[in-house]
Amino acid sequence: MTHAAGRTRRGPRAGAAAVLLVAVFVDALGSGLYMSVSVIFFTRYLHLGSGQVGVGLSVAGGLSFLSLVPIGILADRVGPRRMLIGAHLVRAALLTCYPFVSGFAPFLLVVSLLAVADRGASPLVQGLFGTAVGKEQRVRAMGRARSLQNLGLALGGLAAGAVLLPDSDGLYVGIVYANSFSFVVAAGLVARLRTVAGGAPGGGGEGGGEGGGGRALSWTQRVSVFRDRRFALLTGLNSLVSLHVTVLTAGVPLWVLAHDRIPRAAIAWTLVLNTVVVVLFQVRATRGIESAADGGRALWRSGVLLAVCCCGLAGTGAVPAVAAVALLLGAVAFQAFAEMYQQAGAWAISYDLAPEDRRQVYLAFFGLGNAARNTYGPLVITFLVVQRGAVGWLLLGGLVLGAGAWAARFSRLVAAPLLVSSSALPHVQGGTRGQRS
Repeated sequence: MTHAAGRTRRGPRAGAAAVLLVAVFVDALGSGLYMSVSVIFFTRYLHLGSGQVGVGLSVAGGLSFLSLVPIGILADRVGPRRMLIGAHLVRAALLTCYPFVSGFAPFLLVVSLLAVADRGASPLVQGLFGTAVGKEQRVRAMGRARSLQNLGLALGGLAAGAVLLPDSDGLYVGIVYANSFSFVVAAGLVARLRTVAGGAPGGGGEGGGEGGGGRALSWTQRVSVFRDRRFALLTGLNSLVSLHVTVLTAGVPLWVLAHDRIPRAAIAWTLVLNTVVVVLFQVRATRGIESAADGGRALWRSGVLLAVCCCGLAGTGAVPAVAAVALLLGAVAFQAFAEMYQQAGAWAISYDLAPEDRRQVYLAFFGLGNAARNTYGPLVITFLVVQRGAVGWLLLGGLVLGAGAWAARFSRLVAAPLLVSSSALPHVQGGTRGQRS
């Protein structure tokens, strides 16, 4: 009887997870198309200056940062599925409006609203995976989603590169509409997840489903994440370890441009290498990572790997050209594995420490660390790497190594009392972490 019931429960869960994975891939495919042409579209088709585009994107980024936690609070009330459907449809509608934008003010409005919907979608997807699969499979499911996301972005970028050879304004508009259509398809796929409503498919106990966990919470309880110093500290440490993003997107390009003997094409090679490695190995990197303590150890491993990457990059400036390219690619390989373990650790920590009835606001708060990194990361790279060269790389490696070590230590300290309280008081709700399943 128990075995049959287990099979019955796994069926809806597996189906919901598969639909979510397809939705993630469709979203990424359209985004990969759009990201390849967005700046060209803004400057050539909308006739905006580069300064206007930069200001607009900066303002949009700031507004999306401020909106992340309010979106999480609302998602806990109405459910992540409805919110994600709404986010996809809003993105589709805004992209449809883009070709009709005339002037900086309308552009600023559209790009800001689009950034808010884009930023809010990521924790909503993570929250849905929290209800679509069993607790022990959440991190692995997110690993599959990330692999498919990287694959979709890469394929979309390649397709855009092939389509843009004629360099036509009509093609730019077509790609914008194609991305809009991808969001409509993704919204339709998410809308099929009827089994997620009410906390199923896993029974009724999971708070991330529609309706926000089944019990009313006061406003004070909903914003309690801001008083959770332990969670905030781990959010900050994870943000530091996640500097691997800035290393790849800003540090490596600036370093290559500063060294004439390294070919400029190496910048593209590093991006391709990172994408391939993540697509192939992200799921494997999630093995054995389920609890917050596991997540802390993953962040420590990520810090070690990124420190090795920084040491390798520091050495590229003192060797011949061929050796420098080989060392550069080897360093980026370590960066890719650091990225995968950091992601797995972040998922485990944010899932395990988020109360079930406030999961979305906790996931959104955790996402603030990534948003903040996008702000301070380029400044760190400029201050350390651009101004201090190889020594700066070594200092950066020491920074992430220390952050990873502290994350491993602190996650063990945070997780231990949670396990004790969970076993001692299995029926108590509304404490520091809410009900533990």
